Amino acid sequence: MAKHAKQKQRFFQGQVFKRTLKIVLIIIVAASLLLNLFTFIMPVVKYYGNSMSPTLEDGQILIVNRMAEIKSGDIIAFYYNNKVIVRRVVAAGNSQVSIDAFGTVSVNGKALDEPYVEKKTLGQSNLVFPYNVPTNAYFVLGDNRDVAMDSRLSEIGVVTEDRLLGKVVFSLQPFGSVQ
Repeated sequence: MAKHAKQKQRFFQGQVFKRTLKIVLIIIVAASLLLNLFTFIMPVVKYYGNSMSPTLEDGQILIVNRMAEIKSGDIIAFYYNNKVIVRRVVAAGNSQVSIDAFGTVSVNGKALDEPYVEKKTLGQSNLVFPYNVPTNAYFVLGDNRDVAMDSRLSEIGVVTEDRLLGKVVFSLQPFGSVQ
């Protein structure tokens, strides 16, 4: 009887070990999938500064979608001098952008409705307007035009595909969508 009890105990220990191993493997696979998702498809970035105020706040944590289609009005993340910068697209390639002395932005001769901008201003700019946006590039501006460094400065320029990280789609802190 004691021999049978020991065999039974070993059998149950083996079953517990197998179940534990399966759970550990599931956790490893899930963690790997999430890591790949947030590294290659939907990276997480932290926004610093006040160039996108009032839309974004300093320290806000954002999710970027590398696969999303980008259009005018979208907020994007891109690389500049090994830093991630977040700005709003006002025009895509093959468009003509003008900004007048009062800060009104026009694309292809039509003034933009920009409810996200609290104070319109030309701000920091060394470009000559009208400016023709090259093919496969985006002209970006910060929502806080007084302080934002963006496509108005030739040092930053337009955002080309090789500098693009993706479209900002969600905020983790504070939680919610980004517009």
